[in-house]
Amino acid sequence: MKATTYKGIQLPQLPASLSREAPDELEDGGEIYATLLNGLDCSGRRLSRLTVEQSHLRQATFLQATLAGLHILDGRIERSDFSAALCEKARLHRVDLSGCRLLGTNFTESSFEDVRWMECNLEQAGFVLASFKAARFEKCILRGASFEGADLSKVVFADCDLSGADLRQARLAGTDFRTARLDGVKVSPNKLAGAIIAPAQAVQVVGLLGVVVQAEEIE
Repeated sequence: MKATTYKGIQLPQLPASLSREAPDELEDGGEIYATLLNGLDCSGRRLSRLTVEQSHLRQATFLQATLAGLHILDGRIERSDFSAALCEKARLHRVDLSGCRLLGTNFTESSFEDVRWMECNLEQAGFVLASFKAARFEKCILRGASFEGADLSKVVFADCDLSGADLRQARLAGTDFRTARLDGVKVSPNKLAGAIIAPAQAVQVVGLLGVVVQAEEIE
């Protein structure tokens, strides 16, 4: 199996053939392996240490589920709902999420490596103290999301809405905000070094630091 990439992100490595059989009743420590699942519903379930490996989930529902210690390796997830799910200390590696709802999802202290989020709604999602390596958000809604204390080094936010997001104490070296909306973002001045912005965003970013920019006085 040869991994493909998308703008520096390694995409999932999936087998050429995936089983379509639903797994047995999932419990703590359960596993979904080499499977294509449509419409899996785990709303409100408590599934600690769930593992999803080399699998493709479509229209899965984990609404208000407790998924502490979730581990996804080589996963493709489409049009699925993780809203209000508790996913503390999750580990996602080579995962592609597209068209998913993650409103208020809690990813505190989680790690993300080679993860792409495409056209996902992550409003009010929590990534406190999370770490990201080779991660990309594209055309995502991240209004009010919290990345407080997270390591966002070299993360790309392409055409994303980060209005009101909390980036205080986040590491932002090489983080690319050039096409992101940054209205009302909360940020720590001492952590902005190395962040990448577009020239048109410079005045807005200076304003976030409390500096007043105004035209030269005309006598």
